Amino acid sequence: MTRNASTRFQSGFIASIVSAIAFSTLGIFAKLLYASGFSVANALAWRFMVAAVALWVVVGLRARFRRSPAKSWGPVPGAEPAHITPSRRDFLKIFLLGLLGFSPQAGLYFLTVKILDPGITSLLLYLYPSFVFLIGFLARRHRSNRIQLFALALSLVGCVITFWTARSYPPAGIMLGVVVAITYAAYLVVSDIMLRERDSIWATAVIMTAASLVYLSIALAGGTFTPFISALQAILVVCIAIISTCLPIVTLFLAMQRIGARDTSIVSTVEPAFTNAFSALIFGELMTGQRVLGGALILAGVVMLNLWGGSAAQRKADAAS
Repeated sequence: MTRNASTRFQSGFIASIVSAIAFSTLGIFAKLLYASGFSVANALAWRFMVAAVALWVVVGLRARFRRSPAKSWGPVPGAEPAHITPSRRDFLKIFLLGLLGFSPQAGLYFLTVKILDPGITSLLLYLYPSFVFLIGFLARRHRSNRIQLFALALSLVGCVITFWTARSYPPAGIMLGVVVAITYAAYLVVSDIMLRERDSIWATAVIMTAASLVYLSIALAGGTFTPFISALQAILVVCIAIISTCLPIVTLFLAMQRIGARDTSIVSTVEPAFTNAFSALIFGELMTGQRVLGGALILAGVVMLNLWGGSAAQRKADAAS
């Protein structure tokens, strides 16, 4: 790779890691929020409402800063190209992505958790990198190099070892979990196409707005929407909205803009390892040798991708330049 392409890949890799670590806290904060008295629908409604408000505040402040005459700096060498100014059509397209892509996937995940335990649900969700590769090949004829495929295999085996237990699970729950993985993979592939040259914070704000309307409507219709009744609930909602939602989704989009959906999906498989570590620290869950081995394989796949697995598209761009 050229120096610029290498820097771009490294920044995308770091953004993917940040996204995965932040996402890994979602189940932790959700479990604490449920224990404080929140229902699932109420938690989702507040999660997306607070996230949407926070992101729109950032979008507004950035727009005001850019219009300020005091800003006199020129373009930063190696920086991303300026994002295209979003139009009403852009807003509608991304709003529909949040309404029809992100919102159902988020709801299906929580439904699967109610049928299965969180461990097997996470295992099934992390089938999605394979579906990202498959969709990319079938729809866009993207071919994968050996390092990408081997890193994917290591990460998936690590997920299986980390979460699989000798138990029988309801077939309906298993099928639903696979559907969640497929829908999430499709959402990432479509996002990879739709969000190119778009400001990641603005796009996330639009998607969070769509999701907040969906789950606020569900909570109100079900009579489960309630305000905070304690400072703890307020703190947990802010944490789940900012740390577990805004930060990981924005960095996920940044990563996809730099390294693509396929490599981003591989790096994201470190999430189960961090979820296990946080669960052990906060809830005292036992870190068995099986979990440690699974986490090591996941990390090995991600490190391999970072060192040797730059995408074929990037190598072609380097050759062209």
